[in-house]
Amino acid sequence: MFEFLKHGPLLFDGAMSSYKEERTGAQVLEEYMDAGANAIKTDTFSISRQLGRDEQKALEQLEYAIGEALSVCRSDVFLFADIGPAEEEAYPFPVFRKQIDRFLDQGISCFIFETMERIDGLAQACAYIKEKAPDSFVLVSFALDSTGDGMQALYDGIKDWADAIGFNCHSGPRHMVGHVHGLVRCGKPLFIAPNAGYPTVLGWRVRYGGGPDYFAQAMKEIRLAGCEMLGGCCGTTPEHIRALRQMLDGLPDHIAWHNPETVPKEKKEARTDWKNKVFVELDPPRNDRMEGFMKGVLAFQKAGADVITIADSPIGRPRADSSLLACRIQREAQIMPLPHITCRDRNLNAIKALMMGLSSEGVHQVLFVTGDPLPQDAKAEVKAVYNFNSRKLMQRIGDMEEVSQRFAMFGALNVNAPNFGQQLALAKEKERNGAIGFLTQPILSRRALDNLKRARSELSGFLFAGIYPVVSYKNAMFLENEIHGMHIDEQIIARYQGLDRAQAQQLAADISVRIMKECRPWCDGYYLMTPFQRLGLMEQLIKEARCLLNEEPER
Repeated sequence: MFEFLKHGPLLFDGAMSSYKEERTGAQVLEEYMDAGANAIKTDTFSISRQLGRDEQKALEQLEYAIGEALSVCRSDVFLFADIGPAEEEAYPFPVFRKQIDRFLDQGISCFIFETMERIDGLAQACAYIKEKAPDSFVLVSFALDSTGDGMQALYDGIKDWADAIGFNCHSGPRHMVGHVHGLVRCGKPLFIAPNAGYPTVLGWRVRYGGGPDYFAQAMKEIRLAGCEMLGGCCGTTPEHIRALRQMLDGLPDHIAWHNPETVPKEKKEARTDWKNKVFVELDPPRNDRMEGFMKGVLAFQKAGADVITIADSPIGRPRADSSLLACRIQREAQIMPLPHITCRDRNLNAIKALMMGLSSEGVHQVLFVTGDPLPQDAKAEVKAVYNFNSRKLMQRIGDMEEVSQRFAMFGALNVNAPNFGQQLALAKEKERNGAIGFLTQPILSRRALDNLKRARSELSGFLFAGIYPVVSYKNAMFLENEIHGMHIDEQIIARYQGLDRAQAQQLAADISVRIMKECRPWCDGYYLMTPFQRLGLMEQLIKEARCLLNEEPER
């Protein structure tokens, strides 16, 4: 492959699924070769996701598609084993390996990992292929949207492992031109395969309007930038590849690439002075009357709180927007706001626009959570939207070029989870994606305290111990039985039985202070959650937390 690329570019095929319709995979591949492609891909892109649903059926389909491609591939054409992304929550390497073994068994040693959105498992996959087939060729291609966010980070993350790196899908050809011109490359071949354009829905079908000539003209600029491997993704057809072939035949075989002369954009780093901070959560109001909310903000600031955190539609119920409230706090109070941003009900563009607005108001700290599911009674009229989880969103926001200062990004840590090892694995992924610290779920059990200690030993970021003052027996039973992520020891629940309001509130204060003392050696500060607007109780706990943080902890 490397020898071939010394003498001219490699032209891949185009879309399979958006073009296939009534055709077989073999027929589609033959049409692309007739159009001038000298590299084709097996019709196996969807196998990674199917493996998690019906492994036997997926492997049978894999074998069939390999046979189809081998039966039509011509002697002067390279055949690439096409491996698509795994399911979002799956660790991808085992999924990749099952396919790699079968491709190698059939004598296919050129691989393309196509439309990847994360680098997890890819380094292992590249190393595994090279171990089993040293002369193999491995191309890793990432999905890239019209903004180009994260392009350089993805490229740099795999350049030491893959033989070639590329970008495909999500982006139209004209936007891809700009991305290529801004990419700082290493010496490895570059693969670019944009969509024909951007999709529109006509009736029951998705259509791409970009014509072959327009596509070829944009790809000409990409080729003149030194790109060695070209092709098409969604919406492209054999006619697009034919136009590409005609364009390439009119250009020199060898075109040198040059890195852009980039001037690093100055961006202020995220603040790092989070040690010994008291965070206090105040639920946003259910309406547009803000007097009570702002009264609580000012009272907590006076009591010694450092940060006011604002939940984003807790329990999936609509409340006043956390980001707008954070901006109001920033303007009207001498205390730092920390808005919670959920991935539910917003796509990436909406969240990025929100982050730019926050930055313009001087709010540069956020807590990202995936978001509570919608309550059952709302599902008939409201549909939840989850385009990202909090881990992936952190990576995207950390790479944003549209803001002048990096965000201090926090995550949630469920210390009440029975399988806390899984929670730690997710937290470590958040740290890799830019999280600087974690606010834990309420600590009201021995298990939660033990998990906090474990988190302290395994995580590198700041840890803020969650403290929730349970204010009644009814409150305790509701939290234990109906709220996800909560766990209260039976002994604590039993102590509230038969107490009146004043007695229960005093017990809440006593238990909260005891837990804060037990957590002190294992945390960097406290995350206090306000129950039912009990401002007086919270002022008392803030002062206690402030005193504890001013003392040197003893382990």
